[in-house]
Amino acid sequence: MSDTLILAHRRDVFRFTARFLGYTLLAVLLAVWSGPIVLVLITSIKSNQDFLAGPFSIPSHPTFQPYIDVWNSLGFSGLLANSFLYATAGSALAVILALVPAFALSRMEVPGKTFIFGLILTGLMLPQQTVLIPLYDTLRTLHLLDTKIGLIIVHAAYGMPAQILILRGFMTSIPREIEKAAYVEGATDFRVFYKIILPLSLPGIVVGFTLNFIAIWKEFVFGLVLLNSEENFPVTVGMLKLNSDRYMAVFNLPAAGLVISQIPIIVLFILTYRKIASGNFAGAVKG
Repeated sequence: MSDTLILAHRRDVFRFTARFLGYTLLAVLLAVWSGPIVLVLITSIKSNQDFLAGPFSIPSHPTFQPYIDVWNSLGFSGLLANSFLYATAGSALAVILALVPAFALSRMEVPGKTFIFGLILTGLMLPQQTVLIPLYDTLRTLHLLDTKIGLIIVHAAYGMPAQILILRGFMTSIPREIEKAAYVEGATDFRVFYKIILPLSLPGIVVGFTLNFIAIWKEFVFGLVLLNSEENFPVTVGMLKLNSDRYMAVFNLPAAGLVISQIPIIVLFILTYRKIASGNFAGAVKG
């Protein structure tokens, strides 16, 4: 009996130790992840004097003046409007262009579709730097260099392979009994796609659009190289002004600008989280 108690005690000690180490590791990872975010938020509501007196201290007199200053000095409303246009139009166009290829590669017997799918996915392996010169020459030839429509097309083309990957995987998971019943009723491929696959793929479309929106919103290289006019700059390129000599000794303005630039992404995630989390087909097929 005593041996049993000793073994039970050792198991309890082992479980407690493992749980303690797990929580400790989780706390460390949380601190490493959230520390920079908290520091940026604190810096953004400090005066520059407070920051120089103690970069990691709690602000003695919190102020939102850095937000007002950076909004007015950078013309932040225009930068946000440009980024919203690029992210929304580029993501929507990428999804539209990916819908039909994803349907064909997931639901139809296309000759060589495995090779075609692999060829499309090579677009995910190309770093932005490797396509800058061809893109620059192409846009210049088409007179789309330093234009909003040109950058939207670039974002859409660059994001389309990822959209095909997401939508193909999502459409593949749709039960085939649904479309078989439609074919029995005489439906065409287009009607099956438009009336059945497309509505059931809405959560996948939301996922793809959201991820692409975030990727375009934080994109920097294409905007820097393919745009020259300040009125066309997205927020990531426009914030380069905060690194100029004028702001060399100012730390709260870049922090405030960074916080403002992330608000649309947070709002988008909050609005789409429920749709993303509920993306299932429960009840689509009667048992």
